Amino acid sequence: MNPKFLMRILEKTDLKTKLRLAKVITKLGSGDDIVKCMLCPNMCLYACPVFDAEKRLTVSPSVKSRIAYFGGNEAIYHCLPCDACKENCKMEISVNDNLRNLRSGKYAEKIDSWLSKISKKIDEREGRILYFPGCRTFEAKLFEPTLEYLEKIGIDFAVNSDIICCGMPYFELGDKRYSEHFSKLKKVASQYEMVISNCPHCVYTMKGLGIKAEHMFSVMKPLKIGGSISYHDPCIMARKLGLVEEPREFLKACGFELIEPAFSGRQTACCGYGGVYRLLYPENAEKIAERRRKQFESEIITACPACKKALNAKDLVEIVLEVL
Repeated sequence: MNPKFLMRILEKTDLKTKLRLAKVITKLGSGDDIVKCMLCPNMCLYACPVFDAEKRLTVSPSVKSRIAYFGGNEAIYHCLPCDACKENCKMEISVNDNLRNLRSGKYAEKIDSWLSKISKKIDEREGRILYFPGCRTFEAKLFEPTLEYLEKIGIDFAVNSDIICCGMPYFELGDKRYSEHFSKLKKVASQYEMVISNCPHCVYTMKGLGIKAEHMFSVMKPLKIGGSISYHDPCIMARKLGLVEEPREFLKACGFELIEPAFSGRQTACCGYGGVYRLLYPENAEKIAERRRKQFESEIITACPACKKALNAKDLVEIVLEVL
């Protein structure tokens, strides 16, 4: 498709024509998602947390796709893996998934620096189930509480120090070193019956690699606690892993009354700390986090270390450990 022709379509048509165009492009079949997205008149704009924080069309979903199509670079890094766009797109297009394939590893040194700061020496132990915390779990200071919890409930778990990061940050940036992490993770995981992790993004990454992996709460046991709380749905957990009712059922089994915030379930609002956006643009990520925090009136409980840090929340493990 000729780029100049596309630009004329996008620049010269009125809103009514663009809305008709939006209905037509859903029938393009298996065509390039970048093209289909760039032809859309930004119908998912209202749901994009990055646009809400930065307030400029350059980083809006369909404009980023146009920039990517014409060889632009910087704007394609201004994205989160939240899939709010996909959730609100008739064509079910994930802008971040498309842009990730066009990134060239720029800013990888920031990931190197961040990992070196949060990485720590861990003691290995043997067991049937591998506990893979993921780098965000260390940052959120959730590693030690999780070890304590797993020990108290009698899970036969292992800890392996060969690999700390699943490789997701490098994968998000398009840095080729992600393949080294993926290969090593698959090799380590093959030694165990299954893998459990606090981090939904790690779980999603491992499932994509064919590893039998589950989120931590799959082995957790509810205890009677009680009280009123609100549960924040991590984007990856709700939209990519499809875990919406399960954590709520767990909390209800603990005796909690759930006060749903504005935007929950698959229509959750992003915390801004997912993927690598916070590491590249911390001020904008904090704007997203602050907006989300204001949507809660009760204590926030979540099931993701990145969300825990962003929202000053408690993790499922922490609330159960308090009474164990």
